[in-house]
Amino acid sequence: MRVALLLVVIAACGGDSGTDLTGMYRVDLAIGSKPCGVDQPLTMAPAFLRFAKDEFLGQMFFKYDGCNDEAGTDCSTTGGLFSGFFEPISNGWKGVVTSSSGSGGQCALTYFEQTAILKNLTLVVDASTFSDTVALPDDKCEPEEAEKRGKDMPCEEHERFEATKLP
Repeated sequence: MRVALLLVVIAACGGDSGTDLTGMYRVDLAIGSKPCGVDQPLTMAPAFLRFAKDEFLGQMFFKYDGCNDEAGTDCSTTGGLFSGFFEPISNGWKGVVTSSSGSGGQCALTYFEQTAILKNLTLVVDASTFSDTVALPDDKCEPEEAEKRGKDMPCEEHERFEATKLP
């Protein structure tokens, strides 16, 4: 069995450019679907999201925790290194993780993409997982193949949070 994972890290030219997501946010809407389709309210959603900056191999990124209280004393890790936001985009950040595993000519590919967009005081976090099992020679079953296929694969899971930044 062969397993590979690729964390797509895109260094921003000029250092820490982009929107600063740091802070505490009150969750106003938490919806999702598995498999993707008609989103419904998430039953186990956190009441608050806490965004923080972190660093990996000299690259700054954002991660977030789901919290049960506004003070951020009762939190659990939701988005760490493997679900961080590494690439600055317009009004926010994006994160992508791809993986592959397989043997005997069968290859399971996964592409996870999430964005965090902050406009005024409203934060929207949108995340989707796409995956497929395809016939590929073992030497071609690589995370780069999952990245290449990306959103063209079937959508397995979707989550969306809309939240308000707190002072």
